[in-house]
Amino acid sequence: MRAPALPEGFVTSSHRNVTLVSDVHCTDALVRAGLDDPSGWRRRLASGNRRRQQEGRGATARVELTPACVARIKQLRRGGWLAPLWRDRFAGTHRVLENLRLPVEAARSGIATPAPLALLIERGLPGLVRAWLAVEEIDDATDLRECFVSGRPPEPGELDAVLRLVRTMHERGLEHRDLNLGNLLLRRSGEPAAWVVDLDGARLHLGPLPFTTRQRALRRLERSYVKTCHPRPAGDSVRRSIYTSYAAGDSALERRLARGRRAGRVWIQLHRLGWRGK
Repeated sequence: MRAPALPEGFVTSSHRNVTLVSDVHCTDALVRAGLDDPSGWRRRLASGNRRRQQEGRGATARVELTPACVARIKQLRRGGWLAPLWRDRFAGTHRVLENLRLPVEAARSGIATPAPLALLIERGLPGLVRAWLAVEEIDDATDLRECFVSGRPPEPGELDAVLRLVRTMHERGLEHRDLNLGNLLLRRSGEPAAWVVDLDGARLHLGPLPFTTRQRALRRLERSYVKTCHPRPAGDSVRRSIYTSYAAGDSALERRLARGRRAGRVWIQLHRLGWRGK
């Protein structure tokens, strides 16, 4: 499979078995921060200046490259049933390089997502690589999971802003393969604003996503809320609001989503059987 073309303004530099792909404006700062070598990323991610994701694929850390350029860094990891086998290894560079191209293409389509800044690729066993990603830090933004567990759940207008973003993603063809509370950021000061993060493994289609794909994404988001917040099994207003906010006044879509949601309750309950400490 041919590797995706690098976004405009990105450059590469290599030494030994390591390649740094970076925004040309950040390259020198990344090198000064030691992020041209895997040991620098590991050290930063092991520091106290990190955020542990309760859902998703590991910790992230904040790194101030310059006063005007602050990054959020993470190691790319696989999810799903095979995660314990593959862990942080990827076959070839295509998927990891998509973490640069996809956010740029999504932003051009009007989808709010942090801009990528750098990708470090370490080649290991034949055909396998590890990778670390840096994206811009969104000031004063909190992921939805933190909003709920902190005791300050999103107000209706704030939840509307997040679900408008999800609807925009789907209308413009972005299929996020791991949509959960931790991958949606909310800025609560002033007019509510939202961003989607962690596009690893996402797909950008040529047209709007089909209904079944949208329903599956919303069901995953609802499941994330159930897992995080232990809501009552029925009659929970937040769970309903996920769908009503997404429909945004489209009564036909809201009815169709409601029918699919009823069918999905069994699916969510089956997932609960595998959760630990719930």
